[in-house]
Amino acid sequence: MQIHPEQIARTLINEAFNSRRVVVGLFALVTATVLVTGLTWPKYFAASTSILVEDKNIIQPLMQGAAVSTDVSDLARNARELIYGRRIMDRILEQGGWLDKHPSAVEREFLIEGIKSRTAISNLGKNLIKIEYRDTDPERAFHVTQRFAELFIQEGIAARAAETRAAYVFIDKQAREYEAKLGQAEQEIRQVRGSDVDVRPVNEVELSARLATLNARIESTTMELREAEIKRSSLERQVSGEADVTAGITREGEIRARIGELQTKLDTLRLSYLDTHPDVIQLKLQIQDLTKALEAERRRPSKERGSSGEMSQSAMNSPIYQQLRRELSQTQVTVDALKARIAESQRLLREEAQRGKSVRSGDARLADLARDFQINREIYQDLLRRRERARVSMSLDNDRQGLAYTIQDPPTLPQAPKGPRFWHFVLGGLVLGILVPFGLLYARMHIDPRIRVGDAITKVHNVPVLATIPHLWTPDEIKQLSAELPVLKLALVATVAVCAIVSVLRLAQVL
Repeated sequence: MQIHPEQIARTLINEAFNSRRVVVGLFALVTATVLVTGLTWPKYFAASTSILVEDKNIIQPLMQGAAVSTDVSDLARNARELIYGRRIMDRILEQGGWLDKHPSAVEREFLIEGIKSRTAISNLGKNLIKIEYRDTDPERAFHVTQRFAELFIQEGIAARAAETRAAYVFIDKQAREYEAKLGQAEQEIRQVRGSDVDVRPVNEVELSARLATLNARIESTTMELREAEIKRSSLERQVSGEADVTAGITREGEIRARIGELQTKLDTLRLSYLDTHPDVIQLKLQIQDLTKALEAERRRPSKERGSSGEMSQSAMNSPIYQQLRRELSQTQVTVDALKARIAESQRLLREEAQRGKSVRSGDARLADLARDFQINREIYQDLLRRRERARVSMSLDNDRQGLAYTIQDPPTLPQAPKGPRFWHFVLGGLVLGILVPFGLLYARMHIDPRIRVGDAITKVHNVPVLATIPHLWTPDEIKQLSAELPVLKLALVATVAVCAIVSVLRLAQVL
């Protein structure tokens, strides 16, 4: 249901008048409560300081790429963790005098939590950090804030120096490890090269040429050996045939010569003796035996004639036979030499093949070692550069030429407390004393279903309203109202007067 603001205001005034006792009581109660709250509200004095963290100085352009500066955003983000650390908090407890009463461990924790709750750390910009501390004692607020700034700068510088030193030590350790790896890899390369002097990049080509030369030599020598063996076989056959022929010819000649000698003797004896003479008969018998032997020699094959008995001295003295024997001996020597050459070439071929395997394995091993050496050397060179940058950064941090802390706005002794003043509570109590009763009345209007405006009957029940009859005060009610209104006015005036008196006393620092 829509109600006009004028009707709401009139209705609230009527309800307030009807509930005037409750309204005045609530006004006095709320005003007094807020006034008491203002009197007991603790006064906090706040001191703050601003710290400028800058890394822009004359050294930075000169050392660009040679030194690593700490990131400002990291310090600003970690300022809270750094300040709220136990080391700084213990010093703050000592600075603020909280340790004079020798608190226990539990009480220390409560004190630290209280200090943290009264400390605000904010980032005012990229390079500016603000530290604010609130305390009931202005001098302690000032000294604690000042100590916060000093400890933050000291711890920041020390943490950065420790970080740079740790980075330098770590990089130096890694560089030494890779230096040892490089020395070990170099020693292994020397060992591989020393174990096989043929480990060179051109060995594969030379090895292939050597193997091809040895194979060609073996093939050529094998062909020569076959030719020499054929020649030897031919000479052996020729020597055997010549011996057989010479042996056969020499045997028949001897028989014929013997027969000729005996025939000459027989002719000589016949000149002196008859055929019946015993010497003549003996010679004839010998001639007959030799003639038979000659016929038998002629009928016997040449092989049997050459193999029967040992060769005669005349056959061995034959020039053809001796020539053939010399050629056969020379050919045998040639065959033996060729066999020895083939055996030697095959041995060299096996050695070269074995050497080829070792060369290939040595090349693979050497390639792996060279690759590892190259990778380790690149990493080592990079670590050397990083170590040098870390060393320069450490020197800059020691000389405080890197990241710098500057107290931009030093803390000052607070003269006035922060937060709501007492007059804020006074005015707030009076305003709340008015708003609370009327707010409750307004809420009751929405909750209470009774009709308080005549137009509501027409809008809700669709019934026209002819006239509105106001409340008629009886003489007793008028008499009671006349006696009640001065009391209520007095209560209102007394409440406002008490607020004014308390405010004056507070300004005079009596309360």
